[in-house]
Amino acid sequence: MIWTLIIFSGLITYVTRFLPISKLMPKKLPNLVQQGLQYVSIAVITPIIINSILIDTENIIRIDDNPKIFAALIAIGVALVSKSIILTLTCGLAIIWIFEFLI
Repeated sequence: MIWTLIIFSGLITYVTRFLPISKLMPKKLPNLVQQGLQYVSIAVITPIIINSILIDTENIIRIDDNPKIFAALIAIGVALVSKSIILTLTCGLAIIWIFEFLI
């Protein structure tokens, strides 16, 4: 059973990598597929960011005395106001460093 799953997973991975570079796939995807693909990056990045903010190195959810939460909230505010990725990252990292130095 496990070998079947491993082989099936490998085939699915190969097909998803091969189809876009082959001539089997159409040049333009249908509009419904294009609209759905707009949300893939947000759906993938959000759990990664939330996990890195809330869970510490011991795999414990830290909410109190967590400088990453304060930095994330300030970075969200900076992002909404400035619409600049560089400024958002700079402010977020600076706040993390300041809070980790103070706490």
